[in-house]
Amino acid sequence: MTKTLEYNKETGQITICEYNEGFLDSSNDVTDAVMTLALEKLYDDYGLDLGDEVVITKKKNLKKLTKFEIKKPKI
Repeated sequence: MTKTLEYNKETGQITICEYNEGFLDSSNDVTDAVMTLALEKLYDDYGLDLGDEVVITKKKNLKKLTKFEIKKPKI
């Protein structure tokens, strides 16, 4: 049994998939949970409070690397 965390660009879903001998056995959508946790961590990492806003800019792809720029707005 192999478990993977996968992102499908077409559906926008993040799933935990279980494979048995290379065949998909089950798939669970965890998009909401992952996004909530990621936003909580982002707010904690940047010392943001409730009501604070963050600007996230996706930079152009550099080969296989995607860069994101995160800025805390000036108050």
